[in-house]
Amino acid sequence: MSERPINSILAADFGNVNTRVLLFDVVDGEYRLVAQGKGRSTIGSPTDDVAVGLAGVLREIADSSGRRFFDEKGRLIRPEQADRVGVDYCLTTASAGLPTRAVLAGLYERQDIAAARRAIAPFYIDAAAELHLEDGMTARARLNRLVHSRPQLILITGGTDGGARTVLLDLLAIVRQAVALITAGSRPTVVYAGNSSLTATVREMLAQHVEVLIAPNIRGHGGINLDGVQRALGGYFDASRRASKSYKRVAAMSDSGIQPSARGIETMTAFFSRQVSGAVLTIDFGSARSLLSLAQQGAVHTLVRSDIGSGQSAAAALERIGQEAVSQWLPFHPRRNELTQYVLDKGLRLDSVPLDMRARYIEYALLRAGIRYLLTELRKQTIGLKDTPDPTRVALALLAGATITGSGQGALDMLLLADALECDGVLEVKADPHGALAALGALAAVEPMAVVQLLNSQVLENVGTLIRVAGRAASGANAIKVSAIMQNGDGIERDVAVGDVWHLPVGAAASVDLRIQARRGLSIGGKRRLRLRLPGGRGGVLFDARLDAMREASAMTERAVNMLRWFAAVTGQERPVVIPESWLAGPEE
Repeated sequence: MSERPINSILAADFGNVNTRVLLFDVVDGEYRLVAQGKGRSTIGSPTDDVAVGLAGVLREIADSSGRRFFDEKGRLIRPEQADRVGVDYCLTTASAGLPTRAVLAGLYERQDIAAARRAIAPFYIDAAAELHLEDGMTARARLNRLVHSRPQLILITGGTDGGARTVLLDLLAIVRQAVALITAGSRPTVVYAGNSSLTATVREMLAQHVEVLIAPNIRGHGGINLDGVQRALGGYFDASRRASKSYKRVAAMSDSGIQPSARGIETMTAFFSRQVSGAVLTIDFGSARSLLSLAQQGAVHTLVRSDIGSGQSAAAALERIGQEAVSQWLPFHPRRNELTQYVLDKGLRLDSVPLDMRARYIEYALLRAGIRYLLTELRKQTIGLKDTPDPTRVALALLAGATITGSGQGALDMLLLADALECDGVLEVKADPHGALAALGALAAVEPMAVVQLLNSQVLENVGTLIRVAGRAASGANAIKVSAIMQNGDGIERDVAVGDVWHLPVGAAASVDLRIQARRGLSIGGKRRLRLRLPGGRGGVLFDARLDAMREASAMTERAVNMLRWFAAVTGQERPVVIPESWLAGPEE
């Protein structure tokens, strides 16, 4: 908690494409989001100064809110003065910029290296190489690998406190040789989070060559301990950004230091997991980068990819995911080079929106396939761990990024989510339309009460609830029987057939009481009968009884009919579904 009272908080988040600014202030005794703005980030040429873009957004907020932020010399006014001049606190988070190139060094891959991967995940660090006793390399090969990787950071883990020292000392000797061979101006920072009994030795061996940051042993008593090493990595992230031209002016006005956006999102994912006593999955599908963060059973696993996105990284995403994986979500055969042309156009026109249904389906297909790819990579990253996450058993999903939150129709957002996750059971869905998650996570260490009050004031949007049926049954048979009592007392009875979806509108200020019974062989989260009281939201409640309808569609006509029928169901279209004749043409036509 800060020593001086904090009322007004300016939160700025710098992405590769957009700079988002949120202004929080105390209204009637509680924190509220009072203003917001967004503009293009100004990292890279020609200005390479994120403060330029920030100033432009703040000018727009000043015009609309009447608050003045800068003095005559262009400096941010702090603390807040009378007559709505300045702010009390400036909080900055960032994802913009190239990732840090790192080498992970440890004793065992499934213990030390796996823990190191988890530790670096929310700090935009790419592991260029991994060195460990099971890598099959000689000491000379490890030395060459380390030097040729040109790391900016080396993270060393391994051993339990008071445990074996010899093999870890051998590894440290290789690191010492490598950093001595690297040109002085290009030497990496070393973060040591291994056997704490070797701390003094590590400083003695390495400090004359490189900056050494000491963190508590990542393999602490009782299991993996990431807090200490992540504090050290947070300090490194802040220092590296402050030293760059891009962030120099922003660093001078920041009270929080420059924190990684993904770290704030990870913090909020863990917070919500404790709140709901269940698994929480955050999906941030951005233009240039995408993120998954899954909190489950007290552990958080985060994956950040700079080659998966819907705009700036769309071409890289298509190449990485593969055209076949994207095409399976289309109700038509893509024409030759159609997908390639689409992603190239998106990379050039970042703010463009689909002009017709065909382009919209391509956008949604890339989203579904992209999230599925990220989930597969997250599973690979956690294979063999005691707390391997299971994204099919999630209680709450937090959605960020315009592609998945900007459809304007919450039921459609939930339909896309159901396709991407293959989840089972009852899933509450919230959206982050203002890009507030990163700021809230960073704010938690400064003003935790502000975070609680902002969440209570609906800074996140209630999208609705997705109820997904699992099991096997013949297409067309009744899957579930639903009895709904609306808040105004109206009753609704509905049978949802296998292969269908049903959207029940429930307003954001309302709630609904449900009784659901599944037929034999089907279940919802392992149960055949459920009684629920659910809050409303932009998308109300979506019942999904499609089961394997997508996989079982044997012809493009059947797939197209299904997909357009589901789209009509969640968007409220009442006119008959008509498939454009061109959609049924062969792939080469």
